[in-house]
Amino acid sequence: MSKKLLLSLCAVLLTVSAFGQTADELLEKNLKAMGGKDKLKALQSMRLTGKMKMGPMEAPITIVKARPAEMRVDFTIQGMTGTSAYDGSTGWNLMPFMGNKDPQKMTEEQLKDIRVEADFDGPTFDYKAKGNKVEYIGKVDTEGTPTYKLHVTTKEGKESNVYLDAETYLVIRTEATRNVQGQDLEMETSIGDYKTVDGLTMPYSMESHVKGKEGGQAITIEKIELNPKVDAAMFKMPAVAAAPKPEEKKPQ
Repeated sequence: MSKKLLLSLCAVLLTVSAFGQTADELLEKNLKAMGGKDKLKALQSMRLTGKMKMGPMEAPITIVKARPAEMRVDFTIQGMTGTSAYDGSTGWNLMPFMGNKDPQKMTEEQLKDIRVEADFDGPTFDYKAKGNKVEYIGKVDTEGTPTYKLHVTTKEGKESNVYLDAETYLVIRTEATRNVQGQDLEMETSIGDYKTVDGLTMPYSMESHVKGKEGGQAITIEKIELNPKVDAAMFKMPAVAAAPKPEEKKPQ
């Protein structure tokens, strides 16, 4: 057999091997890399604290998640704290630095986004039971790193791409469309700086930006707490205070 023919055969075999893997096999390896399905299912809540940076601005941030799908994000800018939260059915925002003193319900499009983010295990975990779909697209280069590309479609029709490092099987990038102030934007998120926390491998760095544009948002996690005590009330939308009634004029 000639050297050229042998090289061609090897290339074909490598291609077949790469595409021979299924989405389920890759996700199983991803779960194992993270610490195992049983350990992940044993988690009931988590709290992440760190810093969020947008351009020159840096703000402390806290992310709290609870099973099955509750989430709250708090960040403080110039002494004012903004909040985005979801209690499993209602999503709401409180952004005082944007002139909103009262919490506002999320739009339907924003709800679709936060439902994916609030899913405690993520849309690929037990995806069939959730009505989601995961397809293996192929092995691709992601900024110099060989990765396995998965296409995810939730039961609500939200689509995203997930890239697994071909060596570690950990997620290093995601792509998804997010609704920001009524506008759909294609977002890319790089994920990394993985560390072990109580036997689970978790990322401490997340950088997001609009596809094709520079800048964006970077979150650096400083501490991860697993199974902290969480009050379910923190995810509920606060009641909006009723406007004061105008004073009645006394008859002269």
